[in-house]
Amino acid sequence: MDLRQLRYFVKVVECANITRASEALHIAQPAISQQMRNLERDMDMQLLERSVQGVVPTAAGQTLYRHAIELLRQADGTRELLRQDAEYPQGKVSVGMPSSTARMLAIPLARTIRSRYPGIKLELIDAPSADLGGLITVGRVAMAVIVDGVPTRSVASRRLLTETLYLVAWPEFALADMPVSIEALANMPLVLPCAPNTIRSRVEAAMQEAGLPFEVEFEANSTNLLFSAVQARLGVTILPWAAAHVELEQQQLKLARIDHRLFTRELSLCWPDTAVQSNAVQKVRETILELFEEFERQPVWAAG
Repeated sequence: MDLRQLRYFVKVVECANITRASEALHIAQPAISQQMRNLERDMDMQLLERSVQGVVPTAAGQTLYRHAIELLRQADGTRELLRQDAEYPQGKVSVGMPSSTARMLAIPLARTIRSRYPGIKLELIDAPSADLGGLITVGRVAMAVIVDGVPTRSVASRRLLTETLYLVAWPEFALADMPVSIEALANMPLVLPCAPNTIRSRVEAAMQEAGLPFEVEFEANSTNLLFSAVQARLGVTILPWAAAHVELEQQQLKLARIDHRLFTRELSLCWPDTAVQSNAVQKVRETILELFEEFERQPVWAAG
């Protein structure tokens, strides 16, 4: 039994005649008759009383007719809901991202979604990069921008961009007009994110590889605290351009490239690949990917 058979059956009962039903449906009469026989075979019972005057439903046919009307109504309602959702997606979508990325992505994403899809309500969650994978796993967010993600079972991912990590200092801090060497960095006062953190791990790995001792003057678990420490002249820090672009435009900070291969990192968009994705979730994901296509054209952020 399928919806097509039910539609044919309902029309036959309402017309009380297979020929008139075939004309109303614009379907050949033999095809309608065959479908009615198939339906009776599938149900293993007679549904129509046939005579030269036409057809009338049996008791079982009357019961099926009542249920078929409701089933078809629900099917039509579901189809309309799907059509409306395709055109006007609705629902709440939670997106996680690290603080450094949020400073570049959050507002453009919110503006674009509000303009294109007013039925979608965004929840933007700024979280430490080390925590974002767990937020996906437990279903707290529908998707997240992940730093240096590794393949994970039941999690799909799409590369966004490779971002450069810069030395960020206060405006008067003395820097040569060339990339900073790892040896020079080791002798600078450093303020760094608290472990575990991908930037902290890169600094420590680069120093260990070079066999250089270094000291962390100040630790902080947020980008804003790191900026405050730099502006207070407690030390210099390491961050991507996206994290500091506002302060750089206002000339509150300055940055310099670091001459070492470890000072880049990968950003990926990740989401559960086992769950059914609503249209709203798909639209938000598509919008993030679209925005990052634009972001990657900014060489100061994306590593070239």
